[in-house]
Amino acid sequence: MGTEYAPLAEKLRPVELNDFVGQNHLMSENGIITLLIKRNKPLSLLFYGPPGSGKTTLANILVKKFNLPILKINGVSFSTPTFKKIAAKTYDQSLYIIIDEIHRMNKAQQDALLPFVENGTIFIIGTTTENPSFEINNALLSRMTIAIFNQLDEDNIKKILLKGADHLNVKIKDHIMKGIIKFSNMDARQALNILDTISNDIDSINDQTQLKSILNKKFIPYDKSGEEHYNLISALHKAIRGSDVNASLYYLARMIKGGENPIYIGRRLIRIASEDIGNADYKALGIAINAFQAYQILGSPEGELALAQCVIYLALCPKSVSTYNAYNDALKDADEFSHMPVPLKFRNAPTKLMKDMGYSNDYRYPPNYKNSFISEKYFPDDMKERDYYKPVMRGFEREMKKRMDYFKKLRRELKEKEK
Repeated sequence: MGTEYAPLAEKLRPVELNDFVGQNHLMSENGIITLLIKRNKPLSLLFYGPPGSGKTTLANILVKKFNLPILKINGVSFSTPTFKKIAAKTYDQSLYIIIDEIHRMNKAQQDALLPFVENGTIFIIGTTTENPSFEINNALLSRMTIAIFNQLDEDNIKKILLKGADHLNVKIKDHIMKGIIKFSNMDARQALNILDTISNDIDSINDQTQLKSILNKKFIPYDKSGEEHYNLISALHKAIRGSDVNASLYYLARMIKGGENPIYIGRRLIRIASEDIGNADYKALGIAINAFQAYQILGSPEGELALAQCVIYLALCPKSVSTYNAYNDALKDADEFSHMPVPLKFRNAPTKLMKDMGYSNDYRYPPNYKNSFISEKYFPDDMKERDYYKPVMRGFEREMKKRMDYFKKLRRELKEKEK
C-alpha cells in the first residue's frame, strides 16, 4: 500500500480487521464495531482518542464493510461549497464520509453537515484527538455515536514495530525496542516513523543514550498531550512576555506546524492579554478575543493569520502584571475575610422586610454629589481598607495611576471637610 516514498506507517496501514492492533474493547463481542458490522447498517460515528491509536485506520476498514461510495476529507481543508455539490449528487444512494480532524472544522462547516446527516444522505466517521464536548457542535454530536479509543500499550506498539522490522528487513534489539516505545508516546504512527528514520543505523546503536542522540538529530516529535506541548506553549508565553516578537512568531509557527489545536493557542493568548498586559494596553484583551473568534469563523489555514496578528500585537504591548497581582491579593483576602458581612447600606432592599431590617439605609448615591464622588468605606466594617491595584508607569496604566491619584485626592479633601 502507498508509493515507494510513502511513510512506513502509511505503507503498513492495516486494511482488514484481523490485522488491526489495539482497541479490543471496540471489537469484542459486545463492542460497538462488532455490533455495527453484525447490524449491517451504516451509522454516523465519532472516533475520539489520542494520536496514533488507530482512529483513521479503523474508519477506513469499517466503511469498506458497507456497499456505499466513500469520500475521505480532512477537517483542515474542508470546503463547504464543494461538499454540498458532492452531497447533492447522491440522489439514490447514501455516501460514507471519513473526516479526519473533524475538530478543525468551524461551526458553520459543521452545521453544513447536519441536514445531510439527518435525512440519511450521508453517514460520517469523524476522527478527533480533542474532547468532542468542546470541539463538536451539540447538534451534530447528538447525531453521532462516540467510540472512545484508548492509548495503545507497550505490547501493541511492540507488535506494530515487529511488523515494521519485517517490512524493512531489520532486527530490533531489546534496548532499541524499549527506546522507541518510550520516545513514541505510545503513538503507532510515530513509532513506525522513528523505526524508519533509524533503520540504516540500527545495527550500530548500542544503548538508549545513543538512540536518543540519533533521534534528537533526525526526529523532532510534537505530541499535543505530552511534554513538548507544554514546553512550546510555555516558550510562546514567555517570548510574548519578554516582548520578543520574532521568537513569539517562531513558537506560534512551530506549534501550528506540529498540529497543535489553534483554539488552544487562542485561549492562551486571551490569558496572556490579561495576565501579562492587563490595563497597560486595555485593547489587548479585545484583540485576543477577536483573533480567537476570527479563527473560529474562518478555521484553518486562514484563521491562523489572525492568531499571528494577535501574537505580534501582544509581544509589542507594554507589559504589566498589576491586574494579575491585584486579583491574586484580593483572592487571599477573600479566603481570610469571607466571614465578614456586607455592610447593610450596600445591600439592595427589594422587599419591605429587607427595608425594615435596615438594608440600603444610609446609602448615598455618588452621582447626586459633586464630582459624582463621596468619601465612603466600601469594605466590610471590621476589615481594613486594602490597596490591591498598583499600576505601573507604562502604557495606559499611567492614566489609571492618574485617575487613582485623583480619587485619593478627592477623598482626602472630603475627609478634611468632614472634620
